[in-house]
Amino acid sequence: MAQRHEDSAPQRARLLPTKNTLTALKSDVNLESACLELCDNALDAWKRTNNRQGDMTIDIDVNQSGKATTLTIRDNAGGVPREDAAMLFGLGQTAKEHISGSIGTYGVGAKKSLVNLGVPFEISSRASDANEGWSYRITDEWFEDDQDWTVPIRERKDIEPGVTEIKIEDLNYEWTDETGELLREELGEAYNLFLSDELQCYHGNSYNLTIRVDGESVDPEGIPNWSFSPFDGIHPRRFENIEINVPGMDEPVTLHITVGLLTKKDAQNSGTDIYIQKRKIASNLRGTEGGFGTGKESLGQFSARHERLKIILELETEGDGQKLPWDTQKSSIDPHNPVMRGSTDTRGVYNWVRRTVKDYFNLDADKVATAFVEPYDSESQFAVNDGWPVRLDYSNRTRIVTDHRPDTDLTEIEDIKKQAAAHATLRISCSDVLDSWQLPAYKSQLDRETDRNLDNLVSISELPPDHVVDDPHEVAGRINELARIHLENGVYYPDELTEWQEPRYREYIERQEENVPQRQDIKQELPATPSEIGTDQNELNSDPNDVGPTGYVHTDRTADKKVKDETAEIFLVLGGESDDERGAKVLELNRPELCRLLGIETDAVDEIIWGNLEMQFKELVQDTQSK
Repeated sequence: MAQRHEDSAPQRARLLPTKNTLTALKSDVNLESACLELCDNALDAWKRTNNRQGDMTIDIDVNQSGKATTLTIRDNAGGVPREDAAMLFGLGQTAKEHISGSIGTYGVGAKKSLVNLGVPFEISSRASDANEGWSYRITDEWFEDDQDWTVPIRERKDIEPGVTEIKIEDLNYEWTDETGELLREELGEAYNLFLSDELQCYHGNSYNLTIRVDGESVDPEGIPNWSFSPFDGIHPRRFENIEINVPGMDEPVTLHITVGLLTKKDAQNSGTDIYIQKRKIASNLRGTEGGFGTGKESLGQFSARHERLKIILELETEGDGQKLPWDTQKSSIDPHNPVMRGSTDTRGVYNWVRRTVKDYFNLDADKVATAFVEPYDSESQFAVNDGWPVRLDYSNRTRIVTDHRPDTDLTEIEDIKKQAAAHATLRISCSDVLDSWQLPAYKSQLDRETDRNLDNLVSISELPPDHVVDDPHEVAGRINELARIHLENGVYYPDELTEWQEPRYREYIERQEENVPQRQDIKQELPATPSEIGTDQNELNSDPNDVGPTGYVHTDRTADKKVKDETAEIFLVLGGESDDERGAKVLELNRPELCRLLGIETDAVDEIIWGNLEMQFKELVQDTQSK
């Protein structure tokens, strides 16, 4: 890789790189990364000449003629003066040290990218204030001579002021429509902060950058599909202007952390994205590099339950960019870099990530049901902060403010979940009673609780009492018991039930009869409401001299003969509150056996079996919890 030339003093040697150094360096480059590197150079030139003000266009064009494919990359970033011509390809030649906040910090990236794309190639440019342009051409023959590192520069008058053009005369890669599409996607991700109008507006920037591939504009990746849920403070937040002072760096590193939940689980887009100097370096990290794992400063292991979690880290410095935690290809992160890990005197990026993100990390899919995130995208009328992450200035803070975290007790979410579960059990809907911002979540959760049978619910005008929400199965069991007693005595009488009690009672009755019978007077001592049922099933908590209410004659109080010997199957469903619901059959037996296990008549109707089975499981859970 290097030649040894004897100096006039025999005890010393002079080492020079060979041109093979350039060809060897190209091995870790591909088509996309090479084009990105050359675009990085253009963006740095734009900053150097105009501080990224005004319009800037990068065109990447391909021309296929015969067996040769020509690739041309052209920008109007301001051009390069003739005296700096060597900067674009000379090994060790760079102007990056003069640009604060530059992207292309290593200097060698563009050189190896050009060699990787193909030789021969021609470089042309014209400074904005120059009368004419210049160009030089690198060929295979030039690489064969290690003694002469010069190239002839010729004038070029047909290039516009402020333009730089690189032409690869014979591209080393096959080019197809799919190649162009993939490159556009890569560019849209890498330069998202420069291309997205929405992000620029949010960040207070105004980069008028256009990138085109074969004449088709590159679309930015855009903004994550955040959930701006109004429940329990689980909306996205952006912790801005965190200052990290690393020993050995002349200037501090500024860190911004944006964290929140996506509206849906997304295996492709969840995890951590990292931008350095406004250039995206890594996407959707779920390991150590993204702040996850089992280390002291880690969040914990990322799993499928966390596929709604999105973290965006932005690192910037006006100092030496080579000390930032990226590699020369700008494609991976060094998790052991002092900026990321910190020091004895300085909190690093991962420490800040752990403290700002941990509560969101704990809000996995098992704890926050889909109903509380999916309906509240940025377009929702109830989106927090008009559909933008809440900005929090941490320029002078070292601790995370309690109010800047989600409420991990999830008080508001648990309240709606309990109400939806209770209302589904009672076969009612209270959509006309709840606050409007709660309705999208309530309806979605109620839809899930009823197995997508909202149409079977009865809308009521008042919420049931709190004790009903706290113990809906007990309440529903007593309503079922009232209906069962009425059935056994040939009575249908809902007249004294409350608005929220009647739907469950009516459903029980109607499950046993195709048609509700006509009303007629009866004279029996029967309970008219669940509260009148005594400890003995047919004992009344009422005056024994009471002749009883007026009811409806009812018949056929047992199961149909054709279903008495049918098979009963019991299934267990796991993950019922998450997107990855799983179920399996855990028990199979015939109907009479199940009835005997429950201690009820073998000809009991369906609703009695369901109600008793539900109460048996509930008693089992209560007994277990009391031990």
